[in-house]
Amino acid sequence: MSCAIDRKGGEKDMPADIKFLTIEDVSEMLQVTRTTVYNLKKQGMPFIKLGKNIRFDQKEVVDWVRSNRCSTEETEK
Repeated sequence: MSCAIDRKGGEKDMPADIKFLTIEDVSEMLQVTRTTVYNLKKQGMPFIKLGKNIRFDQKEVVDWVRSNRCSTEETEK
């Protein structure tokens, strides 16, 4: 089974508002180091692997960060 993209129709199916981010983009967006982004990826932040390249769906990253935030009580311990 092949996962090839149908160039004729496949690109039309992808909404224009989807943005894929690099490690550097995520680092800037979250205002953290690249090392922190790699650590977040290891902790479960969703990513896409395209060959040797790693990309992140902006909406998925934002949703993941929001769902994994700590309460004020947890951060004060």
